[in-house]
Amino acid sequence: MRALDWAADEAVLHGLTLRIVHASVWERFEGATPAEDLPDGRTETAALQKIITNAESRARRRRPEVRAHAEVLPGEPIDVLVHAGEDAFALVVGHRVHTALMRHLSIGSIGPGVAQRAWCPVVAVGDSPAEGSSADRQVILGVAEGTEAGAAHVAFALQEAQARGCDLVAVHARSRRGTQKTRHDPPGLGSSPAADALLSAAVPAEAAFESGVIVHRHVVDGPAHHALLQATQHADLLVLGVRHRHGMTHCELRPTHHAALRHAACPIALVGVPWPN
Repeated sequence: MRALDWAADEAVLHGLTLRIVHASVWERFEGATPAEDLPDGRTETAALQKIITNAESRARRRRPEVRAHAEVLPGEPIDVLVHAGEDAFALVVGHRVHTALMRHLSIGSIGPGVAQRAWCPVVAVGDSPAEGSSADRQVILGVAEGTEAGAAHVAFALQEAQARGCDLVAVHARSRRGTQKTRHDPPGLGSSPAADALLSAAVPAEAAFESGVIVHRHVVDGPAHHALLQATQHADLLVLGVRHRHGMTHCELRPTHHAALRHAACPIALVGVPWPN
């Protein structure tokens, strides 16, 4: 339901139509076998209709101005969502963390499965309330080696920050190995001209000026997932690129993506980007 709420807000924010989809394997066989009665006397068809009706009603209660419609589509959830998102602005899915143990073991298969195959951005919304206040809202952009100006996830992050009227924080995590420290550097940080140049190239001043977004560029020592998770404590959205080679229909989720999906304190947008030449 948090994913539905987030999607309704996003649709209104960008002036888009909200399409609510429920995938049903049973629906694929409709007409081939008689509908079975559920324990409370309803049929499977009635139960599915109630799911999407309730979802559409919730979206309209939250955002009365939203243009929304809901539907049941036949098939496996990942297949249905990937197909439904072929021409979408984004696919929004929810993931649930049941216990602290489950947080370390699994996040479910829908979000990662969709993100690996979708051709549009995939936003995973957790079931925990976001922390922080509206006063410190920001969009976080993870910048990895090889990120170029105009990359899909950079453009998406700028667009989201612009729509929200908040700052964009571009974060690049570098290994401490191979960095040169000077006596003027604070503990844990080193001279990083290459990292600074990487961030400036990924989110150039011209792009920030054109979008009207204030951009902060941070270089952090240590593992990328530590830096990104810390940055999400007071964020609206974390945006990460997911690599795919030209012509391939599958992206590879790396450990940083999985860590963000498990632990991030805000929704995560995974945006497909081409593999660097």
